[in-house]
Amino acid sequence: MKFTKLLPNSCNFRDLIDNNRVYVDKTALICQIAKDEKGPYFISRPRRFGKSTLINTFHELFAHGTERFKGLEIEPLWKDKTYKVIHLDFSTFREVPSNSSFNKEFMDAFKLSLEEAGIEPTKENIDSPANLLKKTLDTESEVVLLVDEYDAPLTAVLNDSNEFEDRRKILSNFYMTVKSFQVKFRFIFITGVTYYAHTSIFSAFNNLTDLTLDSDYGALLGYTSEELEKYFSEYIDNAVVTLNKKFPTERYTHEKVVEELKRNYDGYSFDEDCMHHVYNPWSILNFLKSPHRGFIPYWVVSGGSTPTFLVNYLKQGLEKYNADELQSLLQIDSTVNKVSSKLYPTIDNIAKIDLFAILYQAGYFCIKGVNRKIFQIGIPNLEVKQAYSEIMLRLLTNNNDVQEKFTTSLYDILCENNLDKLKNIFNSFINELSYETVKNFNEACFRDVLKLAMLTFNVTAATEVMGACGRADITAEAGEYLYVFELKVTDDSKDIATKLNEAKAQIIKNKYARRLTDKTVIPVALVLENNSKSREKTDAPVCEIVALEKV
Repeated sequence: MKFTKLLPNSCNFRDLIDNNRVYVDKTALICQIAKDEKGPYFISRPRRFGKSTLINTFHELFAHGTERFKGLEIEPLWKDKTYKVIHLDFSTFREVPSNSSFNKEFMDAFKLSLEEAGIEPTKENIDSPANLLKKTLDTESEVVLLVDEYDAPLTAVLNDSNEFEDRRKILSNFYMTVKSFQVKFRFIFITGVTYYAHTSIFSAFNNLTDLTLDSDYGALLGYTSEELEKYFSEYIDNAVVTLNKKFPTERYTHEKVVEELKRNYDGYSFDEDCMHHVYNPWSILNFLKSPHRGFIPYWVVSGGSTPTFLVNYLKQGLEKYNADELQSLLQIDSTVNKVSSKLYPTIDNIAKIDLFAILYQAGYFCIKGVNRKIFQIGIPNLEVKQAYSEIMLRLLTNNNDVQEKFTTSLYDILCENNLDKLKNIFNSFINELSYETVKNFNEACFRDVLKLAMLTFNVTAATEVMGACGRADITAEAGEYLYVFELKVTDDSKDIATKLNEAKAQIIKNKYARRLTDKTVIPVALVLENNSKSREKTDAPVCEIVALEKV
C-alpha cells in the first residue's frame, strides 16, 4: 500500500518535515506555551511519550522560525524572531564510562551544544558546566535553554549514593546559575520523568511553571483518539489487510483494529481533571510499522521502561509489606487513591518514596479518575498490565525464566479442559513462589497472584468478575472454554474438605455458571493449603493446591 506520508522514525522535527513523515500537530499548544512567556517550564511524562519530539519542535521554532511549519497550526500565530538555542539531552548520560566522569561528560556535551547554537565556547580553562554557563552568558543575551530528561543522570545511579550525590551537586550548581541569569533567557523548557529534590530545578526556580498536571496540556504528549484517526487512518486500514491475511475469513475491520489499539495501548491520563486520554505513541508507531506482528508489547521492551530502581524497590516492598499492602500491589484491575503531592514528591531518599509514586512516574500507573482532588490511579491498558504482571511474578518467584517455563503449557491445558493437569501446573507454578513473599499472603493475595500468572502466561484472566448473583474470584478464557474459579485458602489440612464444600456452595449459590458467553463455562472450586507459617518445621511445600474440582 502506498501511503501519503511515511511513519516517524526519529524524534527530530526537521527530519520529520523534510522527509515527508507524519507529524502529529501539537503546535497550537506549543505556541500557547512559548508565544509570550519565558518560563521556566517543566513537564513530566514516562519514557517514550514524545518529550524529545516536543523539545526538538521548540528547538526548530526558536532557532529557525516557521520555515518548516508550513500548514501547521502555529504558522499564522508565530511572529517572534529567531534565537540561539542551547539544547541539552541528558538521555545520553545514563551510562558514563568508568574511565571518565560525569562532570567531564557534561562539559563536553555542553560545549558541543554551544557550538551547535552558534556560540563560541570560551578558550579559558573552565572547571564546571555552571562556570561555563556564567562565562557564556557574559556575552550572550536572549538565548533559549532546552533540557531533555534532566533526571536521567540521577536515575542511572540511584544505587550508587556517592555518584548520585556528586552528580546532584554538579546539576544543582548548573541550575542555580540558570536561575541567577534568568533574565538572559528568552525561554526555558525542561522535561523529565522523576522529581528529584535539591537539584535546584524545583527549589531554585520559585517561578517554575509545572505543566505536568495542567489540564490545558493533558494532550500535549501522546496521541488522542482523534489524532489517531486523523493522522494514521490509512495505516490502520493497512493493518486490517495485513491481519486478515492470517485468517480464512475476514476477522478485522477498521473499527476492530482501533478497538484493539485502545485495549492495548490507550488509557493514559495525566491531567488533574482526567479530561484527556492518550495512546502511547511508541507502541502505536511500532504496531503500525509492523502490523503482522499483532498487538504485542512495544513500550515495555523498548529499553528504559523497566528501570532497575523500580524493580529493586518493588522487591523491597514485597518483602516488607503486610497482606493489605501486598494486595494493593497485586490487584491490577483496581485503583489506588492518592493526592497529587503523593504522586509527584520531590525525591531526596528513594527509601522514603511512596511505591505508587514510582509506578506512576514510570508509566505503569496513570490517573483513572478524580474525586475531590483525590486521584484514583491504576494500570492504563493491557500492554502495561501484562508487563507489570511479568515483573511482579519474577520478583515473587525470584525466577527470570518463569514466563518461558509455563506460558505454552498453561494455555494448552486450559484448552484441553484437563483439570488434573491444571492442578499440577498450578502447583508447579505456586512452588516457584519465594517463602519471603508468601509468608505475608492472605487469600486475596493468592487469588491475585494466580491471575497475574495467567495474564503473564497469555491467558485472558480477571478477578472479582460480576456474575448472575455475585463476584467470582477469577475468570479465565482459553479456546472454547471460560473457567470460573472460586478459591479458598487454609493453613490446616483438617479444613480442606470444609473449604472445598464452601467453594462449591458459593459457586452454586451465586450461579457462576450462568454467563452471557458463547464459550462453555467450567466452574471450578479449588483449595490452597498455605504452609508458610510452619515452613521451618516441615518439608511440605510453601503452599499448594490440595483440591481442584469441577462443580
